[in-house]
Amino acid sequence: MLGVQLFSGANSLVFSFVSYALVGIAILGLFVILYLNSRGSKKNAGMLDELVLDERQQNSDGYTSVTDKSKFLGAIGVCATDLRPAGTIMIEGQPVDVVTEGSFVKQGNIVKVINVDGSRVLVRQI
Repeated sequence: MLGVQLFSGANSLVFSFVSYALVGIAILGLFVILYLNSRGSKKNAGMLDELVLDERQQNSDGYTSVTDKSKFLGAIGVCATDLRPAGTIMIEGQPVDVVTEGSFVKQGNIVKVINVDGSRVLVRQI
């Protein structure tokens, strides 16, 4: 029977080259990690300064993610669009995006705001 040798001749040379290359890459990676780690604990140190946002938007500066819609609680409005189950109603001439409890409501019908949770305004047909 003929025996098959995995790493003989040219294959042995390729295997050795790949092994040395992997060891070299591992050593190079170790040096890169040590270099980056030795740069101190400065936040966003190095080349990434221009890519990372350092500032925070504070509510006290006027940055808010959600407008307060609690003033609409209990208000009566007219559907400006069909509510299927989301749509727009008009309350005192002001458009408000709303959601129903699950039922569809036709345009022109009257609804009442029954719950406000953040930016979600829940209405029920009257």
